Amino acid sequence: MTYLDFRSDFLSRPCARMAKTMIEAALSPAGFGLREDPWQQRLEARAAELLGQEDALLLPTCTMANLVATLAWTRPGDTVLGDATNHLAISEAGGYAAVAGVEYRGLSGAFGVSPIGDWQAASAPPADAQRAAVRLFVLETSHNRGGGNAIGGDHVDAVAEVARTAGAALHLDGSRLFNAAVALGETPAGIAGGASSVAVSLNKGLGAPSGAVLAGPRGFIEDALRIRQRLGGGMRPVSLIASAGLAALDDWPRLGADHETAARLREGCRGLPGLAPVDPPVPTNIVLLRLAPRFGGPEAFCRNLSRDGVLAIPFGADLVRFVTYRDITPSAVDRALQTLARLATTHERQHDE
Repeated sequence: MTYLDFRSDFLSRPCARMAKTMIEAALSPAGFGLREDPWQQRLEARAAELLGQEDALLLPTCTMANLVATLAWTRPGDTVLGDATNHLAISEAGGYAAVAGVEYRGLSGAFGVSPIGDWQAASAPPADAQRAAVRLFVLETSHNRGGGNAIGGDHVDAVAEVARTAGAALHLDGSRLFNAAVALGETPAGIAGGASSVAVSLNKGLGAPSGAVLAGPRGFIEDALRIRQRLGGGMRPVSLIASAGLAALDDWPRLGADHETAARLREGCRGLPGLAPVDPPVPTNIVLLRLAPRFGGPEAFCRNLSRDGVLAIPFGADLVRFVTYRDITPSAVDRALQTLARLATTHERQHDE
């Protein structure tokens, strides 16, 4: 059976041009120092330019990039402020607490957006020494748990201003920031330029095999370099990873095609019994489906889907997540919709009986 794998966009395979670039890099001399490799230098310079930051650094994963940023901007005992469903808060194994020694204070909101007034109230200076100061704000765009909602530069800038007033930095978890830029019609720098630092995955929507970049001021990146080494993230040689990332950064405008296939899936699910697509304000390449109780929960639903060759992941008490990427074609979406329709109809009939 040929599976259609919607579990994550990090499953995207390198395109032909990326593979050719990687072969060229594999045959070129590798650098010895931590930032000596010429492919790494080109990648970091290009990432900094695109993101509107002074400098950038290659890391193995965006999770490590977020942790490095947290360590660079805070000290043990500080407070990090962000929405309650942020990836850093719930999907990174508590690294902020276990490694950085900080607490995370979650704000309520919708689709990853918390009201500016809530940021202001939560970051007010402590009345006495018994309360820890807020030293770091965190935003995520596009927002994974928010159904891929793209959060734009206006909101980032507004939160950044609150952070500056509070004496804090703003880190932008932009794992899928380029998806957000395409969906909003903004430049990556227009979204990220106002943040103190920004992390981007190279291996999700962008389609490289692995890697992430962390961008920010030069002094911050110098600190990040030492912290990266301390955490074991100083990869060498890096020509293959850096060259693939560089090719991915050159190809980011194509992400709109993935948004179109996601919209095809989302719209095709409307009207299917027991399935309710979640509609973020600015959708990207993530589709969340809310399930009726009769399906027996997300785990059972995904097991039944997999028997017909469609792979998705449980994403909460009553949600299932699908993610589109380069290898998910419109015909693949249509096949998945046929499977979803059969499953939905079967469960509706059994429920009625």
